[in-house]
Amino acid sequence: MRPLHPILVHFPISLLLAAVMVDLASLRRPTNPVMRETVTWLYCVVAAMTLAAYFSGLSGATTLRLSPTASPDVTTHFVWADWATWVLVCVAALRLALSYIWQTTGRWVAAMVWVAGLFALALLLMTATHGGRLVFEHGLGVGSAPITGQRWTIPDVGPDP
Repeated sequence: MRPLHPILVHFPISLLLAAVMVDLASLRRPTNPVMRETVTWLYCVVAAMTLAAYFSGLSGATTLRLSPTASPDVTTHFVWADWATWVLVCVAALRLALSYIWQTTGRWVAAMVWVAGLFALALLLMTATHGGRLVFEHGLGVGSAPITGQRWTIPDVGPDP
């Protein structure tokens, strides 16, 4: 079975970026219920996808055999992921409360929640940076291709004479 973590990690990043951008646009009209609910549900989906990536990463990490140089980097990636995940869960819960319990439409409240989303995005980007280092510097999760045969070249795909 293929590891899920490399597949799942891209969804929270792209969806959170979309949520923060829609949230910024909704600051112009904090009373617009469609914008408010769209942002709320985007954050909820981001939180769910982040939880899936987090737990798939924990599951996958327990099967890794690490070099002494990779182990601290895995720990750093985990610490950033831990913070990003739980901050995102809190932001999503706050968005749900603001949209459906308190139904607050104040611009300053919307701005504060946007800042929280921006903070979560920064945490997630740091997590992604450290995860990228694990792949590109340590080769974690990357199977090597056998080094045999000839170098690849662009095939001649022109019309046959």
